[in-house]
Order: sequence, then structure tokens, then C-alpha cells
Amino acid sequence: MKFKYMKSLLSAVFASLMLALSVFQANADKKMNVMIPDWTGGEITCEIAVLILEQELGYDVDQIEFPSGNAAWEAAIAGDFDMMCEHWPSYTEGDTTFIAEFGGSGEMISLGTTGIVGLSDYYVPKYFVDANPDFKTWEDLNKYKDQFATIESGSKGRLIGCPVPGWNCYDQTRLDMLGIDFIADELGSEAASLAEAQGAYKRKEAFLLYLWEPHWAFGAMDLVPVKLPANVSCDTWTEADGYKDCGLGFWPATGWAEDHTFNSGNPNFWNAPENAAAKALMANMNFENIHQSTMLAEINATGRSVKDVVQEWKDNNEDIWRAWLQ
Repeated sequence: MKFKYMKSLLSAVFASLMLALSVFQANADKKMNVMIPDWTGGEITCEIAVLILEQELGYDVDQIEFPSGNAAWEAAIAGDFDMMCEHWPSYTEGDTTFIAEFGGSGEMISLGTTGIVGLSDYYVPKYFVDANPDFKTWEDLNKYKDQFATIESGSKGRLIGCPVPGWNCYDQTRLDMLGIDFIADELGSEAASLAEAQGAYKRKEAFLLYLWEPHWAFGAMDLVPVKLPANVSCDTWTEADGYKDCGLGFWPATGWAEDHTFNSGNPNFWNAPENAAAKALMANMNFENIHQSTMLAEINATGRSVKDVVQEWKDNNEDIWRAWLQ
């Protein structure tokens, strides 16, 4: 009897060990490399997906911040990254040729929209508009360029431009095509551009700033868009739009399109059957501007980490993200 008991006990222990080993092996196989965007809003969107993948679906996710641009796409296509987060379509000119859902090569696939809808423009502080009531739109910038001039820009005005060249904003080309006598100044990072703008804001100086929505800066500064020309594509252009013929092109002599942002992935990873649940999660993701804006404001005001703030959001909003898993 004692022998049978010991045999049963050993069998149970062995079965438990085998189960634990199989679970460990399954989790060990569920590894993922994710490219983290180089702007805070995109990092938030990515972190939400990562936390759910880790905590609900058992993935081991390695997060790597990588500068946006052609090198990022090449690395993902090569298989160095399994996922890239929160693309803004109007900033990925040419890059969508890799995306199957955009009629591209299929070297990358769209994993679905994030729910974040992006808007971009150039902005001036409201105190500048209040002090210059004749200022209405971008067409009035040259009349006031002396107020925007710096030692570096000389007689021209200065735009605190799109911070990272790899984002393909084409600020200087846009200024030149629109006849705006300004110099675009790329400062290398979102943090550097916003620090420059906030310094000018505290001194009540005029400044022209490239920015996008949603963004915490709109809670910290009262900014007014200059209303760049509405985005026009060759697909929708007619002569009534008043631009040059489509053969000469509009971009970037117009503003940005409204961006329904999306995540992308390497098809070799996401089309594997074992990753079907993760792929469904990404397809169902429906995050909103107000959620991201609230977290952006919290991070900026308190200095808390993105991971901590996103974890708090996840803990308090299960009714939102749980539906993405179904």
C-alpha cells in the first residue's frame, strides 16, 4: 500500500513537472521583438499592446526604441522586429509600399488601426494672435516674420520644425513651396522641440511650432493652428482645388491628412497559427485620443514612466481592453 502511494505521489509530481515544463516551453517560444516609437504618444499606444500581450497572452516582449524612418522599416522587414507601432500614414510616404493592405509588396502587413486619429499643423501661441488681430492663417506669416526671427535665421522667420528627419515632414520644402520666408529648424527630438517652445512661451515670445494631436503640449500651452492648406491627393484633386496640376504634385505644399494610425508587423511572425490570438488582439484594438491625451498629461505633469501610467490605465479600464481579446 505504501509503495502504491509513493508510486502515485511520484507520478503526480512527475506530471506536475511535465506540465510546468510544457508551460515554460510554451512561454519561452512566445517571444516578440517590438520597435518602440520615438515619440511619447506612440510609446503609450505600443505599451498598451505590450502589457496585454505579456500579462494576458503570456508573451515575452523585448521592447527596443529605434529611430523612425527607412532604417526602421528595413530592420522590421529583415525580421529584427516583429511589430512596429502607431504609424501615421501621411508620414509614411513611400513606406506603405511595403504594406500588403496598402497594395504594397507584402513584406510587412497592417495589424489594424489603433483608434488614435492624428492631426498635424503649425501652431503659434494664442498671445501672439491676440496681440496681432490681423493674423489669421499661414498666409499672414511673412508679414510678421521679424517677430519669429532668431540670430540663426537672420532676416527669415524660424519654424521649430518636425524634430526627426526620418519622419518625412518636409518642412523646409513646404515652407518654400508655399512662399513662407522661414527656416525650418530640426532639433533632433520631440523633447528638444517642446523645450524650445516652452522656453519661448514662458518669455511670451512669438514662435511657430510643428506639432500633432493628441499631445500633452495643448494642456500646457494655449496654441492656435495656422491652418495650412487642406490636404489634397492626386486621387481626389480637381482644378477647382486651386493648386497646380496634379502632375507637379501638391505634397508637401499642403497640410497633412487626417491620420487613422495603425500598427504593422512582419508576416512571418503574425501569420503563424500560434500567434492567431495576438493577431486578433491587434485587429480589435480601439484606443481613443482622449485616453492617450490623459496619459500624456499625467506623464508630463508628474514625470512618471510610460509603463507605470499605462499599467494604471490598464488596471482601471478592463472593460475597454478586455473586449479586444474576444
